[in-house]
Amino acid sequence: MWLPVAVFLAGLAAIAYSVATGQASVSLVVIFPVFSGSSGLFMLGVLLIVLSFFVAFAMLATLAPSADPDQRTEAAGTTLEPTKRKTSYGGVVLIGPIPIAFGSDKNIAMAMLVIGVVLAVVLIVALFILG
Repeated sequence: MWLPVAVFLAGLAAIAYSVATGQASVSLVVIFPVFSGSSGLFMLGVLLIVLSFFVAFAMLATLAPSADPDQRTEAAGTTLEPTKRKTSYGGVVLIGPIPIAFGSDKNIAMAMLVIGVVLAVVLIVALFILG
């Protein structure tokens, strides 16, 4: 379950190390940071980040249920009662350093806002340190 996250973080670490050692550069286009480089370490970081998405999608595909739970029947032929689950969702969109949070309820929206603010602070600090 944590494999895609680990691969993604390894990619970020490789890119950060290549920027820190001068093998890659960071520039700011309008309000978006742009990383560019041609070293092997930078390319490895980019490939690891892309690979993490493929690994995540592959893991989701293998974990997907093979049958609809509402269609299952018992041995006697009676239909099982479908379970009622409340699904919550949320997300954060960063437009430059400004987080926009949304969620299906107040708790999820607040959690997304906290994550967005933390990401914005990390982005701003990284731009001041690297720029």
